[in-house]
Amino acid sequence: MPWWVATADLLLGADCAGCGTPWWGACRECRTHVTGEPTRLTRPTPAPVGFPLTATAGPYDEVFSGLIHAHKEEQALMLTPLLGDRLAAAALELLHAVAVDPGSIILVPVPSSAAAVRDRGFDSTAALARRAARRLRVAGRPARVSSLLAQRRGLADQALLDAGSRAANLRGGLRLRRPAGLLGVDAAAPVVVVDDVVTTGASLTEAVQTLCDGGFDVLGAATVSATVRRRSAGSSD
Repeated sequence: MPWWVATADLLLGADCAGCGTPWWGACRECRTHVTGEPTRLTRPTPAPVGFPLTATAGPYDEVFSGLIHAHKEEQALMLTPLLGDRLAAAALELLHAVAVDPGSIILVPVPSSAAAVRDRGFDSTAALARRAARRLRVAGRPARVSSLLAQRRGLADQALLDAGSRAANLRGGLRLRRPAGLLGVDAAAPVVVVDDVVTTGASLTEAVQTLCDGGFDVLGAATVSATVRRRSAGSSD
């Protein structure tokens, strides 16, 4: 391994967040795994009513989940370029799927609670969105990020809830920060909602509905990864 990785491991006990191999950030094998996954359209099973057209850059497997968790919960900011570039790839897949040229687009991150952002020290989804926008601009696709959405008070932590409870918890749980004109955003500009993971689809569905109710033209959503959920026999979710 490179000397700087060995030194980091010796001094800090650094491990690859994807597989646990002594490394700093993501090892070569995990990077190859993440970048080698094909982008695709995804849809949870069952999907919430109104679930948007959504593209993702890979399955929420052990490698993706480890990297995303480290980025969000452990402030592993060295992973922002890798994950943000994959988010950009998913956004391009979505734009290909809608089969129109929307011109400049706005990436709107699904918001975390203010308390979670304070505890983590940064907004991980917004950081990925900013990186994705830069990558899209390099690829010739004008893009910018606008945090148009915020959580209403009283929402429970989605990670602690099952599929049905997530949808109920989020229903009406998001709001526009302020009218588009006051945010310096043209409500007619095409919007893509972005997040790190799509699980039940409740967050993306609520985000898109809130933006549509505010008059925005939402093309769909893009995520870094997506869980693969199969409906078991007799399931009532």
